[in-house]
Amino acid sequence: MNFSALGLRKYFNIGVFYLAIFIRAMLLLTPITLLFYQENGLSVKELFFFQGIFYLVSILIELPVGYIADCVSRKYVLVISVIVYLIANVLWFFHSGYWIILCGEILYAISKVSMDIANSGYLYDYLATIKMESHMPKYLGYLNFYLAAGTAVVCLIGAKLYENFGSSNVLIIEIILLSISSLMLLMLKDIPSAKKGKLKISERYKDFLSGVNFVWNNDKIRDYILYSGLLVALSILLALAFQPLMLKAAFSITLFGVVTCANHGLRAVFSAFAGRVPFKLYNMRVPLYIAFILCFIGIFILSFSKNVQLNLVILLTICIIIGFQLLFTILHIARIHKNVDSSCRGMAMSVNNVVPKILTVIILLSSHFFMNNTEMWKFYMYFFVFFLISGAFLLVKTKNIKE
Repeated sequence: MNFSALGLRKYFNIGVFYLAIFIRAMLLLTPITLLFYQENGLSVKELFFFQGIFYLVSILIELPVGYIADCVSRKYVLVISVIVYLIANVLWFFHSGYWIILCGEILYAISKVSMDIANSGYLYDYLATIKMESHMPKYLGYLNFYLAAGTAVVCLIGAKLYENFGSSNVLIIEIILLSISSLMLLMLKDIPSAKKGKLKISERYKDFLSGVNFVWNNDKIRDYILYSGLLVALSILLALAFQPLMLKAAFSITLFGVVTCANHGLRAVFSAFAGRVPFKLYNMRVPLYIAFILCFIGIFILSFSKNVQLNLVILLTICIIIGFQLLFTILHIARIHKNVDSSCRGMAMSVNNVVPKILTVIILLSSHFFMNNTEMWKFYMYFFVFFLISGAFLLVKTKNIKE
C-alpha cells in the first residue's frame, strides 16, 4: 500500500511532465509552414531567410538562457517557454504580414531554446529528489521519444486540419494546446534552483571560448565535430526543400503531412536504435558522404520532375538518409564523452552544439541574396559543390582517427 502510494506520487509528476512535453511538441503548423507563409504574402526565399534568423537568435540567446535556467526554477523556465510561443500564435492569429511572421519566428526561437535547455535539467532535478538520478538515461530517452512522437503525430493531423478548416482554426487549436501544456507544466513539482556556485553569464562566455580553444587544439575530436556539424547543417537545408518541392509538384496537403511525419518519425526510429547498431562511427563517414551526394542529386531531380510517385520515393529516401545522419550524430556525441575529461566535457559539448548552428545560419541567411536572381536548384548547387570539397577534406582529416 505504501509502495503504491509512493509510486503514484513519483510517477504522476513524471507522467504530467511527459504529457505536457508531448502536447508542446504538437505544433500544428509544422507540415504546412510554407503554405502558411504564402498566406501571409511570403515566398520560399523568406522561409529560408527566416529560418536562418531563427538559428541566429538561437545562438545568441543559448548561453544567457542557460544562465537563467541555472538561477531560477526550471519549472518556470519551461512554463515561460510555452507562453512565449503561445504569444507568437496569438500574434499570427490577429495579424499577418512579413514583420509579424518574423516576430513570431524570433519568439519561437526563444521558446525552443528555453525548452531545450530546461526540460532535461528539470527531469534530472526531479529524479534526484526521488533518488532515481541513476535512471536518467532511460527517462531522457523517454523524453526524446515524446518530443519526436508529438511532432510526428501532428504532421498528419496538422495537414488535415489545415486542408479542412484553414490556418485560422489551426492556430486556435494550437493556442488551446499550448495553453493546456503551460497549465500542466504549472502543476509540476517545483524544484528550487541551487544558485550557489553557479557561473555568471560572463564566466559562461569565457568557458565557451576556452572550450573553442580546447576543441581546436584536439585533433581527435575537432575534425569529427566539423564533419558532424556540416552534415547536420546540410540535413536542415535538405529538409527545408521538402515543402517548396512538394508544392511545385502539386502534392496534396495530406502528402505534405505524410512526408513531414516520415522525416520526424524516422529520426525517432534511428535515435531509438542508436545503442544497438553493429557498425562504428568511423565506418559511417564515407557512406554518409556518398548518401548526401545522392540527396543533392535527388533535390535536383525533384526540381524538374512533376511525377508525384517518383518524387515521393525520392523524398522518403532523403528522410531515411537524414535519419542515418542523426544516428551518426548521436554516436559522435557519445564519442566526445568518451574522449574528453569530465572537466572539459561541457565545454566540448557547447562547441559541438554551436558549430552546426553557425553553419546553418551562414547557409540560410545567404539564401536572401542567392535566391533573388536564381532558381532554388541553383542555390542548392552552390552548397552541393561546397559539400563535395569540404566533406572530402574532412574525410581525409579523419582518415586515421578511428577511436
